Amino acid sequence: MNSGYEGFEASWHDLFWEAEEAPSELPLIKKFLEARKGRSLYIGSGSGRLLGPLAAAGHDVLGLECSSEMAKLSQENFPDAKVLEEEWQEHEGEYDAILIPAFTFQLFLDPQKQLTRLSEQANSLYLTLFFPWAEISGDLPQNEWYFDRDVVLPIGGTGELETQHKIKEQIGSLVRKHRYTMRDASGNVIRREETVQRLRFFTDAALKNLLKKSGWKI
Repeated sequence: MNSGYEGFEASWHDLFWEAEEAPSELPLIKKFLEARKGRSLYIGSGSGRLLGPLAAAGHDVLGLECSSEMAKLSQENFPDAKVLEEEWQEHEGEYDAILIPAFTFQLFLDPQKQLTRLSEQANSLYLTLFFPWAEISGDLPQNEWYFDRDVVLPIGGTGELETQHKIKEQIGSLVRKHRYTMRDASGNVIRREETVQRLRFFTDAALKNLLKKSGWKI
């Protein structure tokens, strides 16, 4: 079981995202960058799904991606977008703004320490998070595998995603396991892979307090 974006989790990432029809953050990021003409750093730029269009729109954005498979996808899909395969904690540089879309921030091991470091590299921060309402309310069963979604694969057959989670609301901890299954056109299992993500989540008040302690002005 891996804990990063590799294998099916990397190669199927955009397929699941498109199938979910989730609203794109692209317009929000573009609006944020309108008043910031200098260079921006995009942490966790992934397959280039947002980085590529930002570069095409003329924004000077450098992507950082620690997954070699995701960085490769970004380079293949958006060759004009700048991306480095590197752990962001090791990256040095000064920027006009830092972008952390999706829930990348919630994977940080030490949020206050890492946000403090970022506050020394830029003056502006774009940050989005999710709050696990369905897990907290019990709409999704804890410690049980449940069907999440499936997609038709470009090579034929289907890709299925099942999820299992464990949540500790009092400490803001969510562990999610994902099981990816590739099936042929007849429904036979060809291959399975499992991954795990360990995330933190925050109330609005806790997040504001964390940002202030880390040197960011709200």
